[in-house]
Amino acid sequence: MARSTESPRSGNAREQARKLQQEQERKQKLGSVLLRVGVVVVALAVVVGLTLFVLNRDDSGAAPSEGPAPAAANEQGGFVLSSSTELAEGDDLGQIDASEVADPESELPPGVAERETGEAPHIIIYTDAYCIHCANFEAEHSAQMQEWLDEGLVTAEYRSVSYLSSSTNYSARAANAFACMAEESPENYSEYLGQVTANRVNNDEMSNDQLTQLASETFNADIGECIEDGTYRAFASYTTRHAQAAGIEGTPSVYVDEVSWADSERPFRELVEEHIEEYQSES
Repeated sequence: MARSTESPRSGNAREQARKLQQEQERKQKLGSVLLRVGVVVVALAVVVGLTLFVLNRDDSGAAPSEGPAPAAANEQGGFVLSSSTELAEGDDLGQIDASEVADPESELPPGVAERETGEAPHIIIYTDAYCIHCANFEAEHSAQMQEWLDEGLVTAEYRSVSYLSSSTNYSARAANAFACMAEESPENYSEYLGQVTANRVNNDEMSNDQLTQLASETFNADIGECIEDGTYRAFASYTTRHAQAAGIEGTPSVYVDEVSWADSERPFRELVEEHIEEYQSES
């Protein structure tokens, strides 16, 4: 009978080699599975990220420089209220180009001037819908402003700028929405601007759909297409550029006739009432 010549040591070596090969194959299979899972996870993350970006961005692109201006807008991009529901006639700007705005020659912003005898005090407000201080201003003073306007005691002018940046360009989108309302439903312009701006106190940004919904449900104004198309985004840039050229560094920047509210170091209502009293004494 033939006797095996294989030693126990060589048999153990082959067994160890076999086990090592099996372990390597197992690791390769596990690595392949993990790689495929990783690719799927990354792909899903990209899809989810892009979806959220598209749903939330509203308008993240750069604003155009050229475009139409609302009929009621003046040369500085402002809207003048003669009452809470009436806008004064604009400057018939037609097509505007924000890149062509020149620096003013005066030290004060254009339109900021001493009141002429017999004319009601004029209030100019540079405002940004994403500015929390603007929201506080509107929440505190908009009702009183409307009362003064309807009693013919003041005129007021809003210049909506987009100073503050956000991922959805909220300041510019809101300024566009205000211009849409001024063009399509001017009787609701003042209250719409006040509500949207004051909304910043308790909330963050409003989407285009929310801006549209507020206009529709509260004011029965159909400005959804104007908002979604960004019809007056170039105009918002135009107004912003004028404010920058005039040296407006922040919002709200408020002037009562020739007096800066910030420089007066007095409560807003007190400053306005002083000018109203002077106006009434001339009657």
